[in-house]
Amino acid sequence: MHDKKMISIDQFTLSERVEVEGAFKALIEKHRQRTGKEPDAKQERAFTAEARQQIMTAKMASARAQAEKARKTPARRKKPESLKESEVSDFNWKASVIKGRR
Repeated sequence: MHDKKMISIDQFTLSERVEVEGAFKALIEKHRQRTGKEPDAKQERAFTAEARQQIMTAKMASARAQAEKARKTPARRKKPESLKESEVSDFNWKASVIKGRR
């Protein structure tokens, strides 16, 4: 039998912890509806692990989608005039001299 590793609750934000609690309660209610019994401690641990796994899967999917979106959108480039001194990485003296001619 393959046991999934328990995901630590510390990896979740406060809103995600609320979602985990909601998923846990939904799993327990589903168990009650199916069997008509209260789950024992072992089943509760399994439901806790399953709820955390569901929320972590959704979290990773959204993070992956955000990374994909960020990768697709091109980086916005500032005009050279509006750059700060620390943001200038390459300065083209020839272009500067040509632009400075009157």
